[in-house]
Amino acid sequence: MEPRSGEQLSPPSTGRGRGEGPVNAAWVDVDLPQSAREVTACLRDIERLLRLNPHLEIRRFAAAAGGFELEALNEMNGLAVSGRLTFRESGPGRFSLEYDGGLKLATEIAIEPLGAGARLRIRETYRQPESDAELAQVDRSLTPWGQAIRRHFLGLARWGRLPGYRRWRERVWLAMRPRERRVTRLIVWATAIEFGLFVGVVWLFWT
Repeated sequence: MEPRSGEQLSPPSTGRGRGEGPVNAAWVDVDLPQSAREVTACLRDIERLLRLNPHLEIRRFAAAAGGFELEALNEMNGLAVSGRLTFRESGPGRFSLEYDGGLKLATEIAIEPLGAGARLRIRETYRQPESDAELAQVDRSLTPWGQAIRRHFLGLARWGRLPGYRRWRERVWLAMRPRERRVTRLIVWATAIEFGLFVGVVWLFWT
């Protein structure tokens, strides 16, 4: 099943600081074939989790006391992301990353069993925006992020037993910048189409 998303975002208002007033949220639910335990073990690697976002170009990621330091570019809204992420765990399959500045307050992860697989919810909370400029800072990459995570786990389920596949995904594919992945994907598809056309021409010529 394809990821399902939702949001509850209020229009801008004035006079509120960080952590004051209503909290806005957006979320995406993703059904995965792996068990909740396996999904949790994979996504608790925070750098891997963030790199799975196809519109977040990570320029620096480092562990720090109680969390992480992140420098990145969000391609969806064109904003630089720089600051500290505080890691908090709230139970089995549940953890969050809290941001030390900006409109976004936290990214919350919840993983629950669903039949033989698991359901992942990524929920992002925001403070009340005080202007249209701040409202434009809302991260629109949440649904593509969920879709990319689903493709990642489906790929592991289908090809994960092949020698070198997991290492290639981790050390090569996810290490690329998002636009490099898109260019690589286009090259692979173009090459496959050219090869298919070549085989078709040869087949027509010899039959």
